[in-house]
Amino acid sequence: MTKVLLIDDDKKLLDVYEKIFQLKGFDVTACSNAMEAISEMKTKEFSVVVSDIIMPRMNGIHLLEYVKGNYPSTEVIMLTAEGSIKGAVDAVKKGAFSYLVKPADIDELVSMVGKAAELYRIKSENTILKGQLKDKEQDRAFISVSETGRRVYDMACKIGKTDSSVLITGETGTGKEIIAHTIHKNSARADKPFICINCGALNENLIESELFGSEKGAYTGAEKRHIGKFEAADGGTIFLDEVGELSLNMQTRLLRVLQEKEFSRVGGIETIKSDFRIITATNRNLKKEVEEKSFRDDLYYRISIVPIEIPPLRSRKEDIKPLCEHFIRQYEAELKKKIAPIDEEFLGIFCCYDWPGNVRELKNIIERMAVLAEDGELSVSCIPEEIISSAAPAEESLKGKTKEFEKQYIISVLAKHGGSVAKAAEEMQIAKKNLYRKLNEYEIKY
Repeated sequence: MTKVLLIDDDKKLLDVYEKIFQLKGFDVTACSNAMEAISEMKTKEFSVVVSDIIMPRMNGIHLLEYVKGNYPSTEVIMLTAEGSIKGAVDAVKKGAFSYLVKPADIDELVSMVGKAAELYRIKSENTILKGQLKDKEQDRAFISVSETGRRVYDMACKIGKTDSSVLITGETGTGKEIIAHTIHKNSARADKPFICINCGALNENLIESELFGSEKGAYTGAEKRHIGKFEAADGGTIFLDEVGELSLNMQTRLLRVLQEKEFSRVGGIETIKSDFRIITATNRNLKKEVEEKSFRDDLYYRISIVPIEIPPLRSRKEDIKPLCEHFIRQYEAELKKKIAPIDEEFLGIFCCYDWPGNVRELKNIIERMAVLAEDGELSVSCIPEEIISSAAPAEESLKGKTKEFEKQYIISVLAKHGGSVAKAAEEMQIAKKNLYRKLNEYEIKY
């Protein structure tokens, strides 16, 4: 039976949804706020979460980030008021399955939950297979042929051999967690835990318990001892994503833990020691926040011994093609169907778009296209209108933009292989004679 979690602060509407879904044969849990929902997710496994966006204390977007950070296979459907469509669109870019405008048509909502549950089932089955094989490492691969992207990857591999604190900066969706994992797997701690937590997805009371743990009875609902992330990361690596979201009070406590490598659980008196390496990440300008006194300078210097900045996808568009190919291979395995490779039309459209959601947004688009692909053929109709419209000719034609991308892609692959045409042709999967023709056409020296 499909387990569905419903969250809405409108209790009358929540009761209506709960009864209808129960009549439709779903196993339903209803919550009136996000914190209550998070508590339920710690004890039950849900296929689909249906959440309102605008809620007090913790909104639906932050809940979405928590779900995707901790239960990536769970699908999330957002409900939004007429005036907050933009927030729902942003939610889809962050990984939501889809959204509906309230009051939602119940048949449409039930149908959408059914589709989301089917995708969850496919993902869950594939996760089991990945655990038996080594495909899971491929999901965490930093795919890049661009010079700037390769430089980031090489630095991550190099500093992995140290035990220094690392601060990874970059826009949302650029792959900060992937780089953090790359550092971990290239370290002496690789066979120990890699613990990740999104600091921006939890309020202050919840983040304290998540980081440091809590004793039974420490707060309402604490029915048993909870082991925190720092304790679980003993011997391994802890990755604090969106560290800039921490309050000054939590920053102070975090600084002490980093200095002493010891802490106490919430509601406890026992001192717990943990040997961990810390990696942090943010999409905010922490240097500026230090100047504005909204982020502690001593904590900033403690976590940024080695800084890494990941460039946005719009500045390394030669990475779009290999990323698309990687995601297509991934969804072929997950969806168990053959998917046609992207052609020049898709590539031209994608290269004209600036990708504000970066690699994560690209991955979501490829997943949507793969799920909806009939007979494995990708359809332009599955691409959102804002991406299609960006491909309209501006100062130069679409064809010209595609050719410029192809030229830069060839240059980057050649550079990667030290100018070897044979190796470059092998990686690009084209005949050497065709590559020589392209080199002459674009007047590329090698």
